[in-house]
Amino acid sequence: MAAVNPFLQVDHLTFAVGDKVLFRDVSFGIAEGQRVGLIAQNGAGKSSLLKLIAGEEEPESGEKPAPAPTAEPEASPEP
Repeated sequence: MAAVNPFLQVDHLTFAVGDKVLFRDVSFGIAEGQRVGLIAQNGAGKSSLLKLIAGEEEPESGEKPAPAPTAEPEASPEP
C-alpha cells in the first residue's frame, strides 16, 4: 500500500476543561478525501477537538494541528 500524506495530522494532543481531562495523548491523521465521523457521549470533547483543530482553542500539550498546505492554482494559458 502506498504511503498517504495526511491532509490533517494531530500528534499527542491533550486537552482539559478545568480539572476534567477530555482527551490525553490523542494522535490521528486524516487523508485528503477521507470521510470521518466523531461519535461520543455529550461532554466527551467532540466540539472541543474541532475547536482545537480550527485554532479556536489551545491544547494543554501536544502538536497543534497545522493547516494542510494548499496547492497553487495552475495558471491558465494565455489566449
